[in-house]
Amino acid sequence: MRNIVQIIFLIIFFMLAVRGRAQFWILIFGIGLLISLIWGRFYCGWICPINTVIKIKSWFYKKMGIDTLQTPTVLKKGWLRWILLFIMIVSMIIMRRNNIQLNIILYILGIAFLLSLLFEEELWHKYLCPYGALLNITNKANNKNLVINESRCKSCGLCAENCPNNIITINKEEQAIGNNECLYCFECQDVCEFEAISYSKN
Repeated sequence: MRNIVQIIFLIIFFMLAVRGRAQFWILIFGIGLLISLIWGRFYCGWICPINTVIKIKSWFYKKMGIDTLQTPTVLKKGWLRWILLFIMIVSMIIMRRNNIQLNIILYILGIAFLLSLLFEEELWHKYLCPYGALLNITNKANNKNLVINESRCKSCGLCAENCPNNIITINKEEQAIGNNECLYCFECQDVCEFEAISYSKN
């Protein structure tokens, strides 16, 4: 179901881009922000065209046995995506005032995809995505998250291995999901053989 929803929104995104109306995607993102206030960052895991394109690449890499580089420590800075968000907003204002027709959202998608060819997914999702910076704020208000049932968890580590954002901690002392950075892609739940992960209220 999730894959179908992602493909549908990816098609919608490219249809808007082809018709020169990609700016309407901002409305869809706005709806995603409102949704995150109640249910979490479903925009990231279900709607975002950037995430969908990266997922297709990751699936291909997995089939071909291609590994990506780990996120460089120098890029693990929380403020980087705020800088990118500021640059994006300023660029959009300048282009609008000067009547410059440039689809900045497509450029962002292209940059994210190129980075994903070399580095693991978390580099974009956790440290660079300007949309994620805003979603991190609104996501704090929601009262439903993915949680691990410690009585069922066997600490096998499958969920942590499959988490695209590397936010799951699994060891003898702790089994937890860093929900503020969670993409709500439910990949951890899909691979859990013990049904230890559920989407429920805090």
